[in-house]
Amino acid sequence: MENIQKGQALFNSVGCATCHSLSKDKLYGPTLNAILGTKVTVIRTDGEHSFLVDKNYIKKSIIDPDYEKRVLFKNNKMPKPNLTNFEVDCITNYLISINNKSLE
Repeated sequence: MENIQKGQALFNSVGCATCHSLSKDKLYGPTLNAILGTKVTVIRTDGEHSFLVDKNYIKKSIIDPDYEKRVLFKNNKMPKPNLTNFEVDCITNYLISINNKSLE
């Protein structure tokens, strides 16, 4: 629970909330409150790939935002955050917690 609260604080303080909505509002980046388990199509250097969003995808997207881009946001640039592994885990766990609530 403490990590989730820290993740929420980090989400807001490091700038994630500036571009990513936690509702259906359209912002610069994709909405993050209802992505867990959804199918996304991304572009990597070797072409397009489709898969279901899971914890690993969320974490990888935070650590290395240039690795792959969601097709709908392919022209948008996400800054690479300067976060520790613990901070990335906290944000990831926070996003999973709000996604699980949106499934209830």
